[in-house]
Amino acid sequence: MKVLITWHAAVEPAYRKLFTELSLQGVKLLAVVPTCWTEGCRLQRFSEGVQDSYYEWTVLNTVFVNVGRVFAYPNIFALCRKVLRFKPDIIHIIEEPFCVSTVQFTLLRDTFCPKAKIILQSFENLDVQQRFPFGCIQDFNLRRANALIVVPKEGREIWKSRGFKGKIFNVPLGVDTEVFHPLEKSELSRDMPFSIANSGKFKVGYIGRLSEEKDIDSLIDAIHILKEMGRRVVLFIIGSGSSRKTLEEKVAALGLSNCVTFIDSLEQSELPLFFHHVDALVLPSITTRRWKEQFGRVLVEAMACKVPVVGSSSGEIPNVVGDAGLIFKEGDVKALSKSLDVLLRNEDVREQKALKGFQRVKEMYTWPAVARRLVGVYKEVLK
Repeated sequence: MKVLITWHAAVEPAYRKLFTELSLQGVKLLAVVPTCWTEGCRLQRFSEGVQDSYYEWTVLNTVFVNVGRVFAYPNIFALCRKVLRFKPDIIHIIEEPFCVSTVQFTLLRDTFCPKAKIILQSFENLDVQQRFPFGCIQDFNLRRANALIVVPKEGREIWKSRGFKGKIFNVPLGVDTEVFHPLEKSELSRDMPFSIANSGKFKVGYIGRLSEEKDIDSLIDAIHILKEMGRRVVLFIIGSGSSRKTLEEKVAALGLSNCVTFIDSLEQSELPLFFHHVDALVLPSITTRRWKEQFGRVLVEAMACKVPVVGSSSGEIPNVVGDAGLIFKEGDVKALSKSLDVLLRNEDVREQKALKGFQRVKEMYTWPAVARRLVGVYKEVLK
């Protein structure tokens, strides 16, 4: 089968492992990605790698860069030529149905390959009313779609309520286990790219953007509670964002400056080394009026490195973690501190959760596993 697939996040090499795995499983693939995008809290530019030799790809400039719903590919003639020559059986659009770029590909299908099937993919898990013109764009694309893939399980009912009549499949994101895995001694670098305490203290990590909905305030408060209880604990916060200054001021006000470390960013290749040195990874997200956690990729990356995880009850986090980690009620500082204390005081629980998380990744979240599920979707849609 011939599949044209487009995804703005695939500017990041880790996500393009999905394309490689689809190709290895017999899919003839044409990938369309932007030249650059801010992914993982940093601007990334497309750079060809060895993995990209398994499939055909084209990289195009975009307008309204980094604004998901309005970005588009202005070189429509290049897209037309690609579609006309490739003649896909399926166009898989990993963009929300209300996005302008999604319209481009549905119109290309209507114009140049009307027999091709359209598969949309959504990360929506809040039923927010789309304002004009995005509501009209959404309806236009839904009428043309043959199937819809949802990443959060909650998305199934949301898109049914929005009037989608076609088949809906649930497929998660994946993780590159060639990058994210428990490190052997031979893989450890003597020159650490970051400063991390290694003095017998319980090391807690957070990775992600520093913004209100990530609720790092609660994580800092939980660390403060543990310190007040006499626990030997330190916290490492990796990321940048609008809340950075406020969080630093809070850390200073609570007298935690000697046990909370801020690190602006780490390269993806450095993250497994970071995971190797921490004892737990926390994702304390809270639900807001317009957002809740849609997947929590960092949880899967940590589990792949055999790190026990603690997540809030926001959005898709409980579904991603399952019984492989500890879940606390979002915004509940005491519950978060208790979860961390359980891991801190009980090495057996830490090892059990780490092993369960590792097995869960192998079964559900490797790119080969995700690709197999997508190939099944493609076959079902073509039938």
